[in-house]
Amino acid sequence: MITGHRYQFEQRCRERGYTLDEVRACIVSEDGDTVTVDETHPAYPRAKPAKGPSLLQKAANFAASAAAHVAAGMPRASEEEVARRFAICQGCEFFDGKACTKCGCPIVREQAFVSKLSWANEKCPVGKWGPVDS
Repeated sequence: MITGHRYQFEQRCRERGYTLDEVRACIVSEDGDTVTVDETHPAYPRAKPAKGPSLLQKAANFAASAAAHVAAGMPRASEEEVARRFAICQGCEFFDGKACTKCGCPIVREQAFVSKLSWANEKCPVGKWGPVDS
């Protein structure tokens, strides 16, 4: 749930390519100019995903993360942490269904070797989740 001034929501909607009217079904409460919206509501529109980094940039991003992971001793996140991170990514405006459009990394739970979700020392490129102790 997010709560804020109607103007803030209108601005957020415009930035993401939709209108406040399209979010109407997701509004939980309105009190004057204060609006509370349920972002997890199935009708909540998702921002149109960005194209994402080039193939070369994706490779560079992944190589840097893999090198840092190896240098840290290849720490693994718990299954609970992987599930938590995965759920956050699924609800993110930068998730295109397969990968993160910010860093380009695949978002998969099953392939721990190629998924930053399972690497305890990794963090989300937009700060939605961070490193954990393994």
